[in-house]
Amino acid sequence: MGGRLRWGLAAVLAIGSAGVAQPAAAPSLTAMRGVAPGNWSLRSPGSAEAARESCVADTAVLFRLRLRATQCSRFVIEDTPRIATVHYTCPGAGHVRTTIHVDTPRALRIESEGIVDGMPFADAFEARRLGDCNGRGR
Repeated sequence: MGGRLRWGLAAVLAIGSAGVAQPAAAPSLTAMRGVAPGNWSLRSPGSAEAARESCVADTAVLFRLRLRATQCSRFVIEDTPRIATVHYTCPGAGHVRTTIHVDTPRALRIESEGIVDGMPFADAFEARRLGDCNGRGR
């Protein structure tokens, strides 16, 4: 499982550092309205591995940490002030269902599962906003 966690965290870092754009037509979710882009720390609960930092330009990427295909359909399952659950289907690439619990606008719990390239996965992360990407202020 450790290798899969590292792969998921590596995907997060690749997304943040590459500045991958998300499809523009996705409406904002109620739970994510107060959550700002910036430098985010992600760690797997209970893991001995150090948290990984990533510059997140668009918080929508937090719903698709593994599945980055650009042509995906999105179905919002739950959208409340504190919880958002979204299912993405990306033909030929897989699908993912992610739930984000917004504890505060700077502290999230992310639970994601699905199938990518024919392989199942299930991830959980604690995410904390550290500050702006360039300032890295805490």
